[in-house]
Amino acid sequence: MSILDDKEKIKEVDQENLVDLTGKLPEQLKFVWQKKDVIDPPSSYQKVKNIVFSGMGCDRAVSELMKGILINECLIPIEVISDYQVPSYINSETLVILLSYSGETLEVLNFFKKTKEKKAKIFVICGGGQLHELVKKYNFPFYQFQGKGPSRANFGYLFSALLILLLKLKLTKIKEKDFISLIKLLEEFNKLIEPETTLEKNVAKYLAYQIFDHIPFIIGAEHLKAVAFRWKKEINENAKTFAFAEEMPEFFHNSIVGLDFPWRIRDDIFFLFLESELYDKKIKKSLEIFKNILKKENLYFETIPALGKDRLDQTLTTLLLGDWLSFYLAILNKVDPTPVENIEIIKRKLREK
Repeated sequence: MSILDDKEKIKEVDQENLVDLTGKLPEQLKFVWQKKDVIDPPSSYQKVKNIVFSGMGCDRAVSELMKGILINECLIPIEVISDYQVPSYINSETLVILLSYSGETLEVLNFFKKTKEKKAKIFVICGGGQLHELVKKYNFPFYQFQGKGPSRANFGYLFSALLILLLKLKLTKIKEKDFISLIKLLEEFNKLIEPETTLEKNVAKYLAYQIFDHIPFIIGAEHLKAVAFRWKKEINENAKTFAFAEEMPEFFHNSIVGLDFPWRIRDDIFFLFLESELYDKKIKKSLEIFKNILKKENLYFETIPALGKDRLDQTLTTLLLGDWLSFYLAILNKVDPTPVENIEIIKRKLREK
């Protein structure tokens, strides 16, 4: 029996029980949707000329994914900023959406203070902390949720709240029926990739074995570009594994020629292509050409077709697949997926005076 089909062995490795949180995405989406009336932005927030998201880690991933979904339908510019620097163009006609699971993210706290000074229209989605206290003090609208475990396991709360906010501000064409059908799709897909489904029928377990003891190189385009980077981060944090991500078509203008050296790691690289029938036809053609190059070079790769009818479906189902993949890879590495000691060291040192 594979270790990935053995609940007791999984439990021995997964000491903080991340397995119980990994498949909660549809449940989290549904929970926030049922309480959507508490997300109540002022009507003046509809009269903005650009949107800026601020967040780090999982919070940034939520923002990038939403930007990828909205890119063809939002009529005003959208930017995601994960930095201490605040662009000079932010003003009273800018909608600034701050996301922080902990409410203690230094970069986001800094962004709040500086954009408040610029009189931006601020909305906060957080789990509490200093950020929550600041928005209450200065009377900005917010949505607070109570998550469990690490921020990366609470993606659904953040994403659902952000989508509801944008719906109420009339900044997306997504309909209520689209969101309800998405939740049903995720519930059904989750059954196919959760631990109870055995290796021979479980694509997430299969992919974990494929990239085990290799360096995964995840590549996506358009709405799946941000998903590729989410996969990379989840593999880093859960499996404690080197992983890299790239976006197409930029990938075809540089990285595609970096296949020769160092020679000693050629057999260690494993390409994972996130594919969609919604991609531009030129990206599809370039990708097929590149896969033929990889075959000729005897380099490892796997194609992962996105599931769903539109960008929203494909983004969230592919994200869920990556979450389970990273969890299973942690089990194969025999490392507890929850702790992120090096991240905590940096955060602690930054807070020292």
